[in-house]
Amino acid sequence: MRKRIVLKYCGGCDPGFDRVEYFKEIQNAAGDSIEWVSLDDRDLGTVLLISGCDTACPVENMVLRACRRIVVIRDDKRNPAEIVQSLLSEGNL
Repeated sequence: MRKRIVLKYCGGCDPGFDRVEYFKEIQNAAGDSIEWVSLDDRDLGTVLLISGCDTACPVENMVLRACRRIVVIRDDKRNPAEIVQSLLSEGNL
């Protein structure tokens, strides 16, 4: 069974890297093991928040506070396969 994970980007006001391209790398590393859903999904278990800078403004969003787990990526230095492994294992990044 595929794990459902919410994908959320920051607003992009001051990105230090290409967030969309980096997500594509994570998505490729995940293959079919993760189903990427939006915040409209009823099960807000794990959220992958890809922020373009250290501020990570969307973490303050009240909708995100209802989630059980928020994983914040602030740079593109982590190996996408390691991020996927952590998302699937519920471990911390």
